[in-house]
Amino acid sequence: MTAQASIEQHAAEWILRLGEGELSEAERQALEAWRRQDARHEATFTRMQAILEQMHSLRPQRQPVRAALRTPANAQRRAQYPRRVLLGLALLAALGVPLSLSGWHPQNLLADLHTAPAQWQSHTLSDGTRVILEGNSALDLRFSAHERRIELLRGKVLVDVAHDSSRPFVVATADGTFQALGTRFVVARGGAGSELTMLESQVMVRSAEQDKSLAVGKGGRAWVRRDDLGLLASIDPASVDQAWQRHQLVVEQSPLVDVLDALARQRRGHLSFDRKALADLRVSAVLPLDDSERALQLLAEVLPISIHSHTAWWTRIERRSADK
Repeated sequence: MTAQASIEQHAAEWILRLGEGELSEAERQALEAWRRQDARHEATFTRMQAILEQMHSLRPQRQPVRAALRTPANAQRRAQYPRRVLLGLALLAALGVPLSLSGWHPQNLLADLHTAPAQWQSHTLSDGTRVILEGNSALDLRFSAHERRIELLRGKVLVDVAHDSSRPFVVATADGTFQALGTRFVVARGGAGSELTMLESQVMVRSAEQDKSLAVGKGGRAWVRRDDLGLLASIDPASVDQAWQRHQLVVEQSPLVDVLDALARQRRGHLSFDRKALADLRVSAVLPLDDSERALQLLAEVLPISIHSHTAWWTRIERRSADK
């Protein structure tokens, strides 16, 4: 470990100890002595402290939308970031790495429900609807006397809709809306648009800006962008259900870069790779989304790729040359 890396680690440890409660007098004196010992100590400590204070300030001052949740206890179920995660975030901040590259998105703290990377959560809403958030997802609840609406801000959610003939149930993204005509489906929001996967019954899909819509039945899939929509290849609903229960990614002849994108969303660190160099590689596999390190190792066993971990928070995937 370099001298600067050691300073960064010590600074992060002190900040996290401060966050866990008041220091004893001896600890406070030790911290002050450490900060005075070297100008780099003080500079690193101050920089990390400012970053973490900014993170805390992002928490909404408003009360969460409790009316849409079955119990107040559920409303308080927020993604909890373990101590080692905050340590890593502080180190990344000190190194000048944008926090979004760590898989952590500050705006998630403003959502009514959100999950950290590799963390799944299940919630039962006031109407009896059950929602399961995949890791690194966020949504807002907009329930009224006339409509039950979920706004998916990022990530993926599985919805098991409770019947209520007087209030339609809608999942909305920036790309369009998905109105339940039945019970069980998955909506995913990504950079290129949103996707629907039907597990039971039907959903009506509408694009946000064009008067286009289509009904998708059990086993069907659809994509939607703000100005267009269309159907995708069908799936086996039972396999999708099983994958959700086991937190798995099931792919069949999928581009490796798409698989790496999916794994990157479930990591608490940055996953780097050259899309052009890996563009022709495809993979069929069942991978653990809640253990991306294991998933990468499985890919490296069957594909000509190598894994280079520079720190626990920065990993690069490279294509192996033909002579290796």
